[in-house]
Amino acid sequence: MKFKKSIIASALLLPAMAWAQDSSSKTNGLTYNYVGIGYANIMIDTTYRATLHGTSIEGSKLVTENFYVFGNYFSTSTDTIKFNGNTLDISVDFKQYQLSAGYRRALQPGTDVIASVSAVNGSTRVNSGSNTEANIYPVSIGVKRRLTENFEGTASGVIVSGDFASVVNLQYKFSDLYAIGGYFRHDPNSTIYALNVRYLF
Repeated sequence: MKFKKSIIASALLLPAMAWAQDSSSKTNGLTYNYVGIGYANIMIDTTYRATLHGTSIEGSKLVTENFYVFGNYFSTSTDTIKFNGNTLDISVDFKQYQLSAGYRRALQPGTDVIASVSAVNGSTRVNSGSNTEANIYPVSIGVKRRLTENFEGTASGVIVSGDFASVVNLQYKFSDLYAIGGYFRHDPNSTIYALNVRYLF
């Protein structure tokens, strides 16, 4: 019920979050201005294994011709984890937010090279105890490309603390104002999926 309420409340706020009404949602045929909300799935594989479900919120804004900002937020939880092959009734709440500054440059019509630096904060709470927080500062580079008139995709490589992660971001636009966005991120310790409805501005 909490998940459904947060989805409805946030969806009602999406048009208000599109604060720059005079900017185009596309540059070089690619989308940089949007806000979105949807579903997140985070699979953790460290000293324990857990699959957490919850809410995903995201937003992106082109601030100059070549620079943009991006952010996302995940709020997820589970009631069980696996440790040494055993399933334990332990509740885990995990929240993560990311703020990024990005650079784009057109390679050819419909294709941009993109690079970003980010600050990511993760907060974990076990059995309603105190929060444990960690911060990382990844750097990424990739390519953003229009694949069809309504479909575009981004593939990026991310380096953080000597580890490598891969990120794929897909979007299908079904009207001038709305699109479906899919997000996938994989690193040695976790895999994140998100599926969002986006409002383009």
